[in-house]
Amino acid sequence: MHYIVLARDADGMAAMRAQHRQSHVDYWQGQGEALLVAGAMMSGDGDDAAAMGSSFLLAAADEAAARALIAGDPFSKLGIFSGEVTVQRVRPAIGTLWPA
Repeated sequence: MHYIVLARDADGMAAMRAQHRQSHVDYWQGQGEALLVAGAMMSGDGDDAAAMGSSFLLAAADEAAARALIAGDPFSKLGIFSGEVTVQRVRPAIGTLWPA
């Protein structure tokens, strides 16, 4: 199954995010085929936009497994994510990962 995950940062976490970004990236690079796509959610469209959270497209057996992946992320463990994490099952149908 596939899950879209949106994890907002807690207020005032920009410095912590920057400090621990590499461990966050390393964690996800170690998750193999579970991670399909990931990237920062940005505060706007301009050049001055800042990261305000993270987004993921995950492959997982069920919602509990997707939530366990997020719980293992250093950003979760360090309190960088606000706890406001959306995990929503999706059924991909088209796009470069799923040719029509």
